[in-house]
Amino acid sequence: MNKYLRLYKQDYFISEINTVTVEKRDHQQIFPLHNHDFHEIVIVCSGNGLHHWNDYIYPITSGDILYINPKDIHGYESVTNLKLFNILYLREALFLSAIIEKYLPKLNAKHTERVWRINPSFIKQLSPLVDQLTIESQKNNLASVHLAETLFLQLVILLDRIKQVPNEQSPTATHQLDLLFTTLHNSLSCSFNLEMFCKQNHIAERSISRLFKSQTGMTINQYLQKRRLCNAMSLLRNTQYSISMISSECGYDDSNYFSVVFKKETQQTPSQYRAKFKDKSNRK
Repeated sequence: MNKYLRLYKQDYFISEINTVTVEKRDHQQIFPLHNHDFHEIVIVCSGNGLHHWNDYIYPITSGDILYINPKDIHGYESVTNLKLFNILYLREALFLSAIIEKYLPKLNAKHTERVWRINPSFIKQLSPLVDQLTIESQKNNLASVHLAETLFLQLVILLDRIKQVPNEQSPTATHQLDLLFTTLHNSLSCSFNLEMFCKQNHIAERSISRLFKSQTGMTINQYLQKRRLCNAMSLLRNTQYSISMISSECGYDDSNYFSVVFKKETQQTPSQYRAKFKDKSNRK
């Protein structure tokens, strides 16, 4: 039987009447797989890391927004200067539930419908609101509880509005960054040529490389390799595909080279990684 760390609302909310609170993580450390009895919105402000979310693993970096449900099992590893805003809320107890629900993902939404990216430039717009929410959530009088929910409502509306902003309305630099992220996400099983990408989209290669590094703390190649290895981890855990097939699915023409890269990053071969999770499944 798998045992996960369980987090409880009484350890984070200052009283029984509080429905929203904030946990800022200026230097998020590695955190083991866990779940909790509250909902959570994670706003990734800067840095990068690997996020385990149920059976999925993928890199997170500045601008990623995650909506975590109580039944989800998630955790962080391979973190580098990772800064998070964690907004914790008791969805079933919100006084303004009827309004707030309109701006939250549905309770039965798939995990892929509960994660998206916003332009990192919008983090500065969100920060003052999160600061105000932090202050009010540390008071346990009813007026402050109501004000905290009002601020939370503003936050979820703003996140929803930002999500709806068309790319062409975004600043040029952040639009280019979004275009690059989309292309990288679609290049997990095929080669990616930065020079060709820049020529096709009329982007200066040096400037987009600098921008990407400043926003994520990684080079473009490092990010793409992390994406591919996370995809490989998910396939090893959840499919019976051969190592060579997984290698190909993740953009590696040579399965031996894939195994070398995988072991360098995880300190275990693909076969060892798969066997570890098969053993855990057999012990359930």
